[in-house]
Amino acid sequence: MGARQRMLEATMRAHASDLLAYGRVLTGSSSGAVDLVEAALARVVGRGPLPETPDDAAVAVRAALRRAAVRMDRGPVETPATDDPDEAATLAALATLAPRERAVLVMRYRDGLAVDAIAIETSLRAGAVREALTRAVEQLSAARPGLGLRLDDVLEGGLFESTTIAIGGAR
Repeated sequence: MGARQRMLEATMRAHASDLLAYGRVLTGSSSGAVDLVEAALARVVGRGPLPETPDDAAVAVRAALRRAAVRMDRGPVETPATDDPDEAATLAALATLAPRERAVLVMRYRDGLAVDAIAIETSLRAGAVREALTRAVEQLSAARPGLGLRLDDVLEGGLFESTTIAIGGAR
């Protein structure tokens, strides 16, 4: 077994569920997440310099997931079943967003990244990130006014850097 195969297996053992969950949040679909994670793993582990550890590989795969998610075509979006009507309505509203809008919104609110950091992570222009975030906030605010999304917060808040510290396989 080669070094790349060993790294792939070690990365999957340590981080598969986390990477698939992140892909699911970015895409809104389990099948989209699997496709996205497979492509990101191939990019990170399959060619170029090999990450030194499975944690390093997971960080690089997350970055590859972000870059790929903003360029996806719209695929099927699954709305998970929930007993909470507010949560169901919010998930349904999220399912209507275009892939780029959903992905940048996830990076802004789940990852806490600022517009410029999202632009760097995804290789998009900052203006394109602002436009996608604006469309996402306007669409979600129209569908779910009670969410309290504020355009100034989404465009001005967040962290500039995406620093990841991996301890014991957790992020």
